[in-house]
Amino acid sequence: MLNKAINIILGIFFMFSVVACNEEAQNTENNNNARLMPVETVTVVLDSFDDFIRLSGVVEALEDATVSAETPGRILSIRDRGDRLQRGNPIAQLDDRIIRAQFEAAKTGFELAEDTFVRLEALYADSIISTQDFRSARAQRDQAQAQLSQAEKQLRDSRIEAPFSGRIEERMVRVGELVNPGQPVVRLVNTERVKIVAGIPERYSGEITEGTEVLIYFSALDQESMPGNVSYAGNVIDPDTRTYIVEIELSNPGERIKPDMVVDLHVKRSTLENAIIIPRTAVLRDEEGGFIFRANDQNGDKFAELIPVRTGMASGSLVQVLDGVQEGDEIVVSGMRTLSSGDQLNILQNESSLDKAIRLRDSARP
Repeated sequence: MLNKAINIILGIFFMFSVVACNEEAQNTENNNNARLMPVETVTVVLDSFDDFIRLSGVVEALEDATVSAETPGRILSIRDRGDRLQRGNPIAQLDDRIIRAQFEAAKTGFELAEDTFVRLEALYADSIISTQDFRSARAQRDQAQAQLSQAEKQLRDSRIEAPFSGRIEERMVRVGELVNPGQPVVRLVNTERVKIVAGIPERYSGEITEGTEVLIYFSALDQESMPGNVSYAGNVIDPDTRTYIVEIELSNPGERIKPDMVVDLHVKRSTLENAIIIPRTAVLRDEEGGFIFRANDQNGDKFAELIPVRTGMASGSLVQVLDGVQEGDEIVVSGMRTLSSGDQLNILQNESSLDKAIRLRDSARP
């Protein structure tokens, strides 16, 4: 009987031991149920947010003209390609012997008509000649003056002059060639100042106007961005591209900027102060809207919490958050694609949202 009682007591003790072990094992499993996921986070800091439109533009010379002959003649001399000229300097000289002879004849004819008119004017004042004779002399004088003016212009046109300061980039004729009125002689270009021409989509017509700030990046030149402002904004929409033209004028010291260069433009739409800015990739989207993972501190450990957000303006790799995030919140910005709500976070790197935004802006520059 004693042995039987002892066996019953030992059996009951063993049963309670097994139950206690099972409960302990279950509690341990619950505590370790959350996955430990490696992520990177940012701590939200208020920042200013510049909303840019990214476009491509083309460089054009501010002064670029094909200079043509205005009178017929044979080329006696012409400047070489690459020569720099000031406004009024000669580009080419035509053979002006016939034109000069015509000018001298017109000058003599005008002097004779003027002298005749002066003599007849005195006689007309004394009523010696008729009104018709006086008017005829005056008409002849005026006609001779017009012929002289025409000859003077032809003589001036025989010397082709630079209409503005610049450099000869192309020469279309050679010495000895006969040119006609309107025939191109040289291409004269001034690149001391240039303009960048770009097309702005029509939906921004109320935002991008003259004076709008622009950041300019020259991919062909090893230099930082160059600030500028829109100097001209067109009022006409191109029906093919649905854009309107804007121009940005720039000084060009050293003339490193060449016409027809392609440039990248960041045209500023607006600037928001004290905004919450996070990387655009941190926002997950579905049919219900946008969501982010926020780090929720629980007894020193951090767990993923999925919260809805409402976003605003976006520029490049950054987006503005309007609702759902506050200053000081810690947001997951890397590793969230495999993350689930309730997962424990193994934070590999944390930085301020301002530092993250600066790095993303710098990396986005052309």
